[in-house]
Amino acid sequence: MAKRLKSGHVLRIPLLHGWGFAYAKYINVLHIANNNSYPDLIKVYDYHSLNADEINTAKLTSYLMQPILLAGRLAIMREQRWQIIGEVPILSEDEELPDLRVPEGTIADRMIISHQPRPGATLYTKNLALRPYFETALYNVEHLEFLSAYPYDMIEASITMCFMLNKGINPLNYFNLQNPTYSYLFSLYSKRPLANSLPRQLYGRARQNGKI
Repeated sequence: MAKRLKSGHVLRIPLLHGWGFAYAKYINVLHIANNNSYPDLIKVYDYHSLNADEINTAKLTSYLMQPILLAGRLAIMREQRWQIIGEVPILSEDEELPDLRVPEGTIADRMIISHQPRPGATLYTKNLALRPYFETALYNVEHLEFLSAYPYDMIEASITMCFMLNKGINPLNYFNLQNPTYSYLFSLYSKRPLANSLPRQLYGRARQNGKI
C-alpha cells in the first residue's frame, strides 16, 4: 500500500460470514505517549457495509466497541488485508490514552501488586502500562477492552460478533465454539456492554462511581 498509515485514517476491515466490512479510526499511540509496547490503536465505528464501495465518512460518528489495541499492523497493511479508505479529524479525545482493564491473569502472572485485590475488585490502567494502576470495582471497568493487543483475525471475529449482538442475532448461529478463539471472544462480548449502549463519556473511560 502506497499510503503510510497515520492517525485519523479510516480503515475498512473485512467481517466474517458475509457481514461485509467494518470501519475504524486508526490512532498512532506513539504520537500520544512514547510507549513502544502498544503503538497502535483502533476505534471501531457503529457502521458496516455489505460491499467495499466508497462511503461517506460523515456516517462515521458513533462507536460500536471500546478502543482496541492492534497487533501486527505492518503485516496487515503490507498484505492489504485492511484498506485505508479515507480520513477523519483527530478529536481531543483521540489525543488521550484510553483506560484499559488489566486481565486478572496478568495480576497474578506478573505480580504487579503486593496484595490480592479485594473481593469484587480488579485493576485498570490509564497509560498502557502495568504501573501506575488503579484498583476499582469490577463494575466500573466491565465495559472496557483488556490491556492486550489483538491480531487482525481476533479483531475481525470480535467486530463481527459485536455487530451480530447489536442486531439481536446470536453469534452461535455462525461461530463454532469448538474453536477456542471464538469461544473466548464469545465469552467476552456476549457479556460486555457495547459502546453504543453506554453514555459517550464512558467511551474509553472507567466509571468513577462505586470505587473500591
